[in-house]
Formats: sequence, structure tokens, C-alpha cells
Amino acid sequence: MKKYIHVLCAALTCVVLYTSCMNSDDNNSAVVYDDMAITGFRLTSINRLVHSTTKAGKDTVIKKTLANPVPFTINQETYEIYNVDSLPYGCDTKRVLATISSKNNGQIMIKSFVGDTLSFYRSTDSIDFSKPRVLEVYTSDLKAYRSYTVEVNVRQYDNSTMQWERVTLDELPDYGDDADEWEDIMAKEELRKFIGEGTVEAYAFDYDNKIMVSKDDGATWVPDSVDGDTSLLPTQSSAFVSIPFGVNDSTDYQLMVGSCEKEKTESVVWRKIAEFGYDYDPCKWVQIPSDPRNDYYLPKLEHISLLYYNGLILAIGSDKKIYQSRDKGITWKTSKAYTLPEGFDSKDFIAFSDFEYIWIYARDKGEAWRGIKIE
Repeated sequence: MKKYIHVLCAALTCVVLYTSCMNSDDNNSAVVYDDMAITGFRLTSINRLVHSTTKAGKDTVIKKTLANPVPFTINQETYEIYNVDSLPYGCDTKRVLATISSKNNGQIMIKSFVGDTLSFYRSTDSIDFSKPRVLEVYTSDLKAYRSYTVEVNVRQYDNSTMQWERVTLDELPDYGDDADEWEDIMAKEELRKFIGEGTVEAYAFDYDNKIMVSKDDGATWVPDSVDGDTSLLPTQSSAFVSIPFGVNDSTDYQLMVGSCEKEKTESVVWRKIAEFGYDYDPCKWVQIPSDPRNDYYLPKLEHISLLYYNGLILAIGSDKKIYQSRDKGITWKTSKAYTLPEGFDSKDFIAFSDFEYIWIYARDKGEAWRGIKIE
């Protein structure tokens, strides 16, 4: 049966070639090639279904069309065609447009999933690549053909969300050692609470709730400059992060968030641009003011942690949500891209980042997690 179908396809193609030759003004004989190969393969159009959230907070599905999303490898020894980098999660491989080229314009046929039925390849017809698919390319004299197996790989999980795994406490980075060291310094210097440290400066609250700064690893402390209402400093609970300031060299952008007695619903947000280059100007802490028109504020949270990850400033606190800020602390939003581990129920935890992973240590549970977001 298979041999009969191949002969039939060849005969049909011969009729087309013969008719073309009869209508040609060129009396020379057509050139016949006796070799065959698929030389090019790319996806010209594939749909991807992406889950999103509307402004009203409702779940919705958006269809996006991707053109040539990943390169494909053609192995001419094993006659396999495949993509090393998988397509994004949610791609519909049942209806794909592909551009396939062959050596010497050999005729390309598509074999059905069941049986030996063949169909002509056309770049305008969608192809089902949901399972490995066989393509056959024929020589120009239609006396021989070669089969290629095409496999289109798609990610089987949604890598737009956080991927978490439980780790042992021994796998946690040396975050606790630094914390213990600063706690010892706080007790020795009679300071109430350590805030955080940047490239050259460290900060702490004294017992009068003033911000103190040290530029010698905690050996000496002096009051730091604050421009604003000091009663709105986050003295009840606070979190701190320091990141390189992209505008200037030798400069840290430092953010401090947390709770104060005067603010009932929102966290207060303060920032300091700390320069440490040659002949730098002294800098002050400045509050990022709350705007009643801004619906995307950081709520008042307990056990709050602040970290820099994947180009974003993230805040994690007692409501078990991850808030992200793309504008350095002005607005804060949640998204399905950043979520805590499933079943996470700790009430006393810290979170931090080593830029590759997000780490969470649940002190009340004695448990730890490592999370990553793969783009």
C-alpha cells in the first residue's frame, strides 16, 4: 500500500512537471537531480495562549502569535529536525505554519499520523506538530525519497511563574551569620535595631528612633541626615535593600520600607541615593510620599522583607503575597509571575536574594525554600 501511494504521488508530480515543460519555450532538457535533503525549517506562525488579569482583577486568556520564535536544528545524519530551546508554555502546536526548504527544490510531502497517507507541503497550510511528524523529501526525478522526523518541543510548565523547591537549612546562604554579627554590634553600641547596609554605609535605629549611619563596618556611628517628617520613619518594622544606581557610578539606590504608628493602612517608603565616589556630596533620606490617587501602594505588613531580584524590587510580608515595584518604590503590584511556595503558612520568616534565587527561611517552622523565575 505504501509503495502504491508513493508511486501515485510521483505520477501526479510527473504530470505537473511534464505539463510545465510542454508550456515552456525552452527546448532544452530539464535538469534532473538525484539527491535530496531538507535544508531549512522554521516556524512562521504559532499561537500561544497566555493567562492574564484585567484591570478589574478578572482572569482572562490572550492569544499571541509568535513568528520564528526559536531556531531549529536539522541533523543530516539521523534525519531529525528539532528545537533545542523549547517553545514557551501554552503554544498551540496543533496548528502551525512552517517554512520548509529542500535541496534542488525537492518535493516535500507530509505523512499522516495514522497509515501511509501523504499530502503535499504548502507554506500556507497549517500543520499539526503536537506529536513527532514525518516529512518526506523526493528527488527531482521522483525515484527516491528521504524521511525526516520533526519534533517541536514545548515547555510543559508555566515558566512565567515562580518555581519553588524545599531545601535544607544547610543549603541556605550565609545570611544568618551576617545578621548575628550585626546584632552583636547593635548590643555593643547600644542601638535598638539594625536596618541594613549598602556598599559603604550601614544604618540602624537608636533608642530615640533616629537613623544612625556607620562607614567603618559598625565601629563608629553618627546621626544620618533625614529630609522629612521623622515621625513617619518605619520604626515599628522595617526592611531595607541597596542596589546599584544605574544613572551614576559609585552610587547606591537604597530603599527602606515598613510600618509606623501614624500610618494605619500603608507601609511608609523612604529612599536614599548614597554616593561614595571621589568628592561626593552628602545625601539624605527622603520619604516617597503617599498619593491618595495611587491604588498600587504597599500595604502595612508584619515581618516584611525587601529584596532585589530579576530587575525588580520585591516586598514580602505577613499577607503571603509578593509585591513588585518597577519604579523603585513608587508603585507596588502583585502578579501571578511572583508567588510564594504552595501551602506556605509561616508567620515568622525572612526572605532575601542572591540575584539568582529567592530564599525564604521560616524561623517558626525551621523550613527553607529556594525559588527561581526562568524567563
